Amino acid sequence: MIISSKQLTHFSIHAFDDKVGGIRDILFDDETFTVRYLVADTNTWLPLSRKVVISPIALTELDRDKSVVHVNMTVEKLKNSPSIDEHKPVSREYEENLFKYFGYGYYWIGPGAWGEFAHPNELVQLQQTNDSETLHPKKTSNHLRAVGEVGGYEVATTTDNVGHISNFIIDSRNWKIVMLVVDTNNWLPGGKHLVLMPHDIKNIDWAAHSVEVKLSHDELLKRPEVDSDRIAEDDYITMLCKQFDK
Repeated sequence: MIISSKQLTHFSIHAFDDKVGGIRDILFDDETFTVRYLVADTNTWLPLSRKVVISPIALTELDRDKSVVHVNMTVEKLKNSPSIDEHKPVSREYEENLFKYFGYGYYWIGPGAWGEFAHPNELVQLQQTNDSETLHPKKTSNHLRAVGEVGGYEVATTTDNVGHISNFIIDSRNWKIVMLVVDTNNWLPGGKHLVLMPHDIKNIDWAAHSVEVKLSHDELLKRPEVDSDRIAEDDYITMLCKQFDK
């Protein structure tokens, strides 16, 4: 299923036994452009709104019609999971503690975005052993960034700044970010929503709040527009992506 970050951050989260708030933000890897965690809004069910995260590994269903994601745990299991409040930014040490708590296999051990597997759900109850860590040495650091932070960053082309990041298009089968959307409204009269591919990005400058791309001003403006009303259509995003396959 193809879904946008704007849609996903309006979804509620349902555990086995009850609703557990909604999705507050999305953390992604800025090297692989893979969604790693959904940040849960815990205002209604945890004291002092302690922040917890949910890996796509835990998701059993994404219901677009009802705007709900279902996770394979109880409220109590999630409530007692390690909080990210004491781990800012989210560190590899925190991730190891989180994955041990849930019993998941480590996604950072192995060659792919989800270790040895194509889909995150295959890491459920697959706690990695020392042998597998030796076979595929684990990556000691991550590159996690928040969609809520990067959304709004200016887009710096090779010639000038054109627009800002307004949306992320996600394939929920493997939780890859397949496309970003550049909104040019603040720069051009009658602005557009243009396609930006992950491989177009050269650097994300956190200090300058900008996304540096390999495209010139004119090259970016020639990109096709993204029709937000068609994102859910079968093959619409695939059709757009095929134009930029390398």
